[in-house]
Amino acid sequence: MTVPPCLPYRCRKPLAALDLICFHYAGGNAAVFRRWDERLPAWISVRPIELPGHGARMGEPPLADPEALVAQLAAELIGAQHRPFALLGHSFGAALAFRVALAAERAGRPPAHLFVSGRHAPSFAGRLRPRIGLSDAALLAELRFLGGTPDEALASTELMALMGPIIRADFVASELMTRAPRTDAVACPLDVIGADDDQEVDHRELDRWRAHTTGAFTLTVMPGRHFFIHDSVDAICRIVVDRLSPRLGPSGRPAVAHA
Repeated sequence: MTVPPCLPYRCRKPLAALDLICFHYAGGNAAVFRRWDERLPAWISVRPIELPGHGARMGEPPLADPEALVAQLAAELIGAQHRPFALLGHSFGAALAFRVALAAERAGRPPAHLFVSGRHAPSFAGRLRPRIGLSDAALLAELRFLGGTPDEALASTELMALMGPIIRADFVASELMTRAPRTDAVACPLDVIGADDDQEVDHRELDRWRAHTTGAFTLTVMPGRHFFIHDSVDAICRIVVDRLSPRLGPSGRPAVAHA
């Protein structure tokens, strides 16, 4: 089986029944999900996405065009996925996961479930913080506002020179995704997870996601700020297991349709 560029790391659970494909936030990389596999049962294999220009793919230019990025990810994943899968993404990664889910459904390879966290609904038309074309000082200010980046990293000129172009590309792609509100919906069940003190996404707006699925919808609000995903791994993993367990058939294999 050909290994797609977006999944450069070996599968640690080759006998798992279902893949949980995880999309990291802007400026992140696949390492965001490195400890998730050990917190999930043997039948779920965590497959973290590595975007171009990030982590193990830093030798490639990052993609700031969201349409090109989604098309590339969808083509790679749909072509390589040979067992049932669910998608999960945080913040920028949530927007990517939603778009990839739509593409997978159009291609006849629907995900079993979609989990999104820390992101406004695609139909949200409110005012968002502009992040395209920021000066170096303004970029640092935005990263401090968002949290999640250690102060020592922000203070490192060398590290920011390396990471700055990657973060900027992600910010461009993320912001372009919000320019035109969308009304399309996935058919799979959708779980939306937010934080009660998220400085980026008001949790009171998250119910807007309900319009973006024709399947079951569940909204969960947890304690924390925008990067609550780091402090709430166990709680999020419990949600994943609770939602996906009913899809296991009598044989212990997911009772979901797949090609």
